[in-house]
Amino acid sequence: MEDEIDLRDIFGVLWKRRLLILGTFIIAVLLAGVISFAMPPVYKVSSIIAVGLYDDPAYTSQASMKNVMLSDEFLLEVFEVISPNGTSGDFRTFKDDVKVEPVKDSDRLVEISIETKKRKEGLKAVETMIERYSALSQNSYNKQKKILEDQLANTEQRIEVVNLEINQTREALQDMEETSGSSTAVQAEMRFSRILDILNGKESQRSALMDRRMELDKQLLLIRNLEIVQPAREPISPIWPRKALIVGIAGILGLMVGVLAAFLREGLARPE
Repeated sequence: MEDEIDLRDIFGVLWKRRLLILGTFIIAVLLAGVISFAMPPVYKVSSIIAVGLYDDPAYTSQASMKNVMLSDEFLLEVFEVISPNGTSGDFRTFKDDVKVEPVKDSDRLVEISIETKKRKEGLKAVETMIERYSALSQNSYNKQKKILEDQLANTEQRIEVVNLEINQTREALQDMEETSGSSTAVQAEMRFSRILDILNGKESQRSALMDRRMELDKQLLLIRNLEIVQPAREPISPIWPRKALIVGIAGILGLMVGVLAAFLREGLARPE
């Protein structure tokens, strides 16, 4: 059929216009290479930290850490450290570049990162953020730990008092057994029963205090302050521009444009 496309014609056009296709490809690759190498590199500085494990939601949850670290007050303190002479515009750019995100599939890990053209400044920014937040978290951690230690000390004192009372009650029972002949049987039995009830109550109280002491010991053993899991380091390679990717995409687009131009030129060159 006359309208049927012949593959030999297609390859013939491609071969005939090969210089056009190749030239378009080379120009696209060269332009992409020049542009990508002219673009200023962007680096990513990041660190991963684990929130604390103690009774203060303000510093022990991923959401609260994100809110604190991305607040204007907190970031302004960090910005003044890394850029003492920075403008309000510089601060807005800095704020937009900072990211604080929970690590996937973790309820404690948080990644703090910044994308910047200045590697050393980015590293200092992340380290300062962690340093400032760690100081806030440390104060809260110390307070919570002191509360637990005070509660433990108070519980141990109460245990000592109860132990003393139990010993005194047992001595009273022993004295009753030795002097039981000086009172009627009914009075002795009533008194013995009353003191025995007191003893049982004191022992129950001691058992509850012992459980409380074990619970406080466990809390003090498990309590954790903020921990740096992955410290920030000065990056070596930029995350942008990705020169190989840009040149590769440009090469593909150059080939496509070259092939299209070849067929258009061939079509225009044919007589009506």
